[in-house]
Amino acid sequence: MSRTIWERYRAYLRHPPSQVFEWHDPESPARGWLVINSLRGGAAGGGTRMRRGVTREEVTYLAKAMELKFAFSGPPIGGGKSGIDFDPRDPRRVDVLRRWYAAVRPFLLSRYGTGGDINVDERCDVEPLCAELGIVHPQEGIVRGHLGLEGEAVQRAFRHLGEGLSQPVEGELGLDGVDFCVSDLITGYGVARAAARLYERRGESLEGTRVVVEGFGNVGGAAALYLARLGARVTGIVDGEHGLASQEGLAVEEIEDLVRRRTDRTVPEHPRRLEGPERELAFRGTADLFVPAAISGSVDSRRLAQLARHGVRTIVCGANQPIREVRLGDTETEEAADAEFEVLPEVVASLGMARAFYNLMAGPEPQTTAQIFEDVGRAMDDAVDAVMDRTGEARSGVTAAAIEIAMEREA
Repeated sequence: MSRTIWERYRAYLRHPPSQVFEWHDPESPARGWLVINSLRGGAAGGGTRMRRGVTREEVTYLAKAMELKFAFSGPPIGGGKSGIDFDPRDPRRVDVLRRWYAAVRPFLLSRYGTGGDINVDERCDVEPLCAELGIVHPQEGIVRGHLGLEGEAVQRAFRHLGEGLSQPVEGELGLDGVDFCVSDLITGYGVARAAARLYERRGESLEGTRVVVEGFGNVGGAAALYLARLGARVTGIVDGEHGLASQEGLAVEEIEDLVRRRTDRTVPEHPRRLEGPERELAFRGTADLFVPAAISGSVDSRRLAQLARHGVRTIVCGANQPIREVRLGDTETEEAADAEFEVLPEVVASLGMARAFYNLMAGPEPQTTAQIFEDVGRAMDDAVDAVMDRTGEARSGVTAAAIEIAMEREA
């Protein structure tokens, strides 16, 4: 089964996307690409990222991954993605984003929905900049192109989306002293929930499981928080500049304090904080579970070998396309990882935000914060169950099974 599905998957990756819009900013060196893999169901969806070095090939791969993710999360639409090659620390960043959304405005009004991604925030960037351009909500293209809503139904969908994602997260799901909303935490929550379900299906528990998390933004930080609350021992955290290593594991209160004091989505000051190359020490302690939740392509064959040497057997992917291949359409590294580790891919593990979008825009009634988290949790359980039902007792082949299910549903 896995040999055939990898061949089908490579053909899927190498097939040209339906539409590619390329943009060159007239006032800066920024370049951008909107890739729509297909308009299945009348629309496509996928977030907007900005970082120096983004390429058309990267954005294409991410759009294809989004299409497979929607097969698990809904809605049944095509995958899209926006990528801007520009330094997010440049003071012209917001102006570049504003001009980008102006350029892709016709897509956003009719057949493409977007959100936040690396270095682009849903609340602070996407929503206000789209509103400036007369785009009522960044998901307007999906509401109109896929759901076919008009009149009051459109306005209702926009209200549900705006109010639902901006609702505060308090109590057991939130964190005292931080004004988190649903969109800040829902993807990381889904990653932790997926890991818990994966262990549960094996008759095991996250209690005492040693975890290394790569990335400390909305996804990585929230995943670390919820994993610790589920009993996991977070022994390592790594971001682009810093790291933490603690073989005995950070206490829940320590993780909460780190998330509370986090700035610019990086590990804050801490007596054990590692700087620069020393952050690699976070990968060198014994661990059971690895959660890549940073940029795409951060996990290469060298990293996989290192993880195996230090005991990691399970990988739950919070980032989009974390495993690096030589070029678009290759699957060699991903196949090798799938054979050696139990790898729950991003098309399942990071579907939280996509599911929340779908539930809010399509639902007839507004949703409370608790209802949104409950729905995402059920979607996670169902997706992991579908994959584990197909793999049975085997710990290898999990990625192949997830891709096969997604491609069956996408067809």
